[in-house]
Amino acid sequence: MTWRVLIAEVKQETSTFNPMPTFYDEFRIYTGEAIFSAYRGTKTELSGAFDVLDEDGRIELVPTVAADCVSGGPIATPDLDRVLGEIEASVREQSNIDAAYLCLHGAMAGADEGDPEGRLLQNVRAILGDIPLVASLDLHCVLTDRMVEHADILVPYHTYPHTDHYETGQRAARNLLQLLNGEASPTIARVKLPMLVRGDELLTATGRFGEAIRMCQEVETSETGLAAGVIIGNAFTDVPALQSNVLVTTNGDAAAAQQ
Repeated sequence: MTWRVLIAEVKQETSTFNPMPTFYDEFRIYTGEAIFSAYRGTKTELSGAFDVLDEDGRIELVPTVAADCVSGGPIATPDLDRVLGEIEASVREQSNIDAAYLCLHGAMAGADEGDPEGRLLQNVRAILGDIPLVASLDLHCVLTDRMVEHADILVPYHTYPHTDHYETGQRAARNLLQLLNGEASPTIARVKLPMLVRGDELLTATGRFGEAIRMCQEVETSETGLAAGVIIGNAFTDVPALQSNVLVTTNGDAAAAQQ
């Protein structure tokens, strides 16, 4: 048996207070097999996911588009439409896809679109249908209802400063394999916190934030744990959904997730 797993990435951490818009040409874009050349052997989420999926031995990776940009101002509307449109067009070109992994930042914003990642997840879900779909996220993402609705499992970083890109990709890929194997039935609990926190004191190695992350890691290593994180948003992406969130996904155990 071979499973075809679609791969896509789009990332930017947007500052809506930056008066200079971000344009399409500022994105670094790889397509198709060039994604493997760019990311294999790196300490990135994509590399971590590739290594786990390759090791399984039953996976055929189907690369589409990987687009990322340094932090900047809101993405101009036609440029955001072009970036997301190229990803979606590449997804449409594929056939017989069994699952998908999307590598996202989660705090992108367009001049007229406050939830690009949610829009992308919704459109990819509409194209691919009811197959396993897992996405990884920065813990500074702006988590939206649309993102939660259209992904089966969302896997956020556990570290700040961010040192677990590779490990997060591995976690996402392992969850995807569980879904493909029919071993996981995700049950999600989300607590929305009307709280905005930011600063270099929010290190995950120490303090209350660190303690909360350790609790999330204990959830993930528990018998029914799949993914858990504390997502604190990005204070510079000023969009309606900006707040903090606790997100816990368990395997068929809604009560444990909520607890």
